[in-house]
Amino acid sequence: MRRTAAETGPAGELLRLLCQSAPAERFEALLAQAPEAELPLLRPLVADALRVRARLEEQSRHESELAALYETAGEMSSLRDLEAVLRAIVRRARALLVTDAAYLMLNDPRRGDTYMRVTDGVRTDAFKQARLELGAGLGGLVAKDAVPYATPDYFADARFEHTIDDVVSGEGLVSIQGVPLVLGERVIGVLFAANRRIRPFAEHEVALLVSLANHAAIAIENATLFQDVRRAVEELTEANTLIQAHSESIERAAALHERLIGIVLDGAGLPDVAATLADVLGGSILVLDAQRRTLAAAGADPLVERARATGALPEDCPAAQAVREAGVLPTEARRTRKVPAADGGRTACATPIVAGGEALGALLLLRDRPDSGDIRALERAALVTALMLLSERAVTEAEHRLHGELLEDLLGSPHRDPEGLRRRASLMGLSLSRAHTVLAARSRDSRHRRRIADAAAPYAARAGGLAGEYRGDVVVLLPGEGERGAGDAAALAGALAAHLSQAAEVPVTVGAADAAPGTEAVVEAHRDATRCLDVLLALQRDGEGATPGELGVYGLLFHQTGRDELHRFVRRTLGPVLDYDERRGGELVRTLLTYFAHDTSLTRTATALYIHINTLYQRIDRITALLGPQWKHSDQALQVHLALKVHAVLGAR
Repeated sequence: MRRTAAETGPAGELLRLLCQSAPAERFEALLAQAPEAELPLLRPLVADALRVRARLEEQSRHESELAALYETAGEMSSLRDLEAVLRAIVRRARALLVTDAAYLMLNDPRRGDTYMRVTDGVRTDAFKQARLELGAGLGGLVAKDAVPYATPDYFADARFEHTIDDVVSGEGLVSIQGVPLVLGERVIGVLFAANRRIRPFAEHEVALLVSLANHAAIAIENATLFQDVRRAVEELTEANTLIQAHSESIERAAALHERLIGIVLDGAGLPDVAATLADVLGGSILVLDAQRRTLAAAGADPLVERARATGALPEDCPAAQAVREAGVLPTEARRTRKVPAADGGRTACATPIVAGGEALGALLLLRDRPDSGDIRALERAALVTALMLLSERAVTEAEHRLHGELLEDLLGSPHRDPEGLRRRASLMGLSLSRAHTVLAARSRDSRHRRRIADAAAPYAARAGGLAGEYRGDVVVLLPGEGERGAGDAAALAGALAAHLSQAAEVPVTVGAADAAPGTEAVVEAHRDATRCLDVLLALQRDGEGATPGELGVYGLLFHQTGRDELHRFVRRTLGPVLDYDERRGGELVRTLLTYFAHDTSLTRTATALYIHINTLYQRIDRITALLGPQWKHSDQALQVHLALKVHAVLGAR
């Protein structure tokens, strides 16, 4: 096919260059090679061709940018993680504008400034951690005015306040452009592209970054909303789990409450409460009184077994500390205490048993990982246990009152209504027509009398007797078994003293005497038991139990008829010393008692009296001057020692 002149001439060549997207130099070369005669016609054609070429290039670039924006929008719309969205934005901005670095700053509404959020191509940590006040620096200016800003030379640009030049200089950035991230009318941040050389940014580059920022703002909002929705779903799921667990806890607590109420209505005791709690909560339970003594136990935990065997919670375990802390807090602040148990990875939960501001004891739960529902169930059980303990106390107080009234009438006025006495005693399980042992118990500290009476009542009940308070003492009547042999009353006195001392945690002294059938014999035996108790306390034999027959020569003091003679004996032997102490408020009688108690050793006597040995020598010299030099020797020393003991006994109570 033959080509036309247009196809083979300069016009055809220009068309071929345009189709090949040839560089501008090729067009200039064509113009330079043309004959001089054709130049007037060719120059306008080349100029038109170059304009067409520039327009085609711009169109191609625009199509590429649109394709990149669409690709970016698609990529960001598929992202749900906010961090991934932000990193994709700055990575795409750097790639589209072919810059050395790109970074994104977000506004902080709480602090009122703008902070660096994500970077790409940034090298220094100082730049990655930069913050700008609104209006300060290029980024602050963009964030404040919500319009794009670009500078070919950052350090020479005076349009904005230079606040972080050292950070920018450290990163080596020179030309920077920033565009706002806008949602509605609100600026949420700034997107930057930057180079480490002087380079102006073309309008189309600014427009491209603005378009990318608009897509980015929407993607950020979508990711944020997605995160909010996901967080809301997680919170709803967690709330649903909590509600479900709470519902199960309420159902379990209601079931436990019904079982505990059933125990109370059926008249069952604390062991049933402990067994029920152990069954429902799946652990081991201890019910403790205010002194941390074991009232009831359930479960096979080693600590429970130890408390069951010894009768009290060991003081050396963490659980005991939890019980103490739970009970000593003010009433309104008392709550369950949780501590790790000593072994096995268990947890000890101690809940105080409180009624009317008074600590009655504690419930102790031992199990693995108790939750809040277990603690609420334990606290609910503590309320029921408090009611049971108060009920038991009311019954005990009523029994004490009845027993006290019976003892008051029996020992104080037995002749007023003997038939009524026998009838009332019979209703309490006591037969006055049989032999008894009468025991009188006392502690030096009268504050413990109630605790002693509480411990004596069940002890007497187990033996078929009764116990009550009478004139400051706790009196116990125990029935005899046929004809008593010698020493029965003494054995009972010792056993009761040991039991009451352990229960009351103070020394409790007991005097005892056997009584034949009949009220008169009981009254007489009570007098003997009380006098025996007086003598034991006067002889400093606290915590012991004895009968008049065990007191030896001091048994003479039980006979009222010999008391005047005993007083005269004391006066004849110790009169000057007694008078000296009375006049001077001295310590000679106490010194003598301590001297004989320590086998006449002066050193040990001075130590026991907490005085200097020279002071003791002075007191001994004073006693010698009052009693004569023979008081320390042989029979005279025995007489002085005996007179001191008799004086103590006669002065007791």
